[in-house]
Amino acid sequence: MNVKEAIFARRTIRKFTQEIPREADLLDMIDCARVAAYGANMQPLKFRLITDAAETDAVFPHIKWAGYLPDGAPKEGERPKAYIAVYGDTDIRGGFETDAGAAVTSMMLDAVDLGLATCWLGAIDRDKISAVLNAPGNLKLLYLLAVGYPAQDSRIVEMKDDVKYYLDENGTINVPKRALKDILI
Repeated sequence: MNVKEAIFARRTIRKFTQEIPREADLLDMIDCARVAAYGANMQPLKFRLITDAAETDAVFPHIKWAGYLPDGAPKEGERPKAYIAVYGDTDIRGGFETDAGAAVTSMMLDAVDLGLATCWLGAIDRDKISAVLNAPGNLKLLYLLAVGYPAQDSRIVEMKDDVKYYLDENGTINVPKRALKDILI
């Protein structure tokens, strides 16, 4: 698979099989984040694997899932068995958004190549999740990346009137994207 194929194949997945991803694959994803582009090469991000069932269960209630979909949260038996927590180390730098975007995108693209699916989670209760994970005070929780084997399909569709993704009659998530001609200035 080449990079462009991975970019077009990557879709957000919110329902997962109950197979835990291999730790080697999760570490491979983090290794890709490690070499992502960082402002001034400061490399202020830290990552934590969350695969312990008690921790994944404790984190789950503090996540908002699929705002556009009615009943879009994964049910019991569909929840991710792994997360990667993305932290900014305030001892290194104060601003993290650009760095986090590059790092998370690198992990998501690597996941595609590994046969894994992801959901980049930003609608999270950072304080409660930080308490669950007992992170040191210098680490600011930025995002979670849910990781697992997909139990649903998602595809790109042409945007007509609305940006909202939706389920079709087969349960496939349809994600409207603007046409190339519509984004060129």
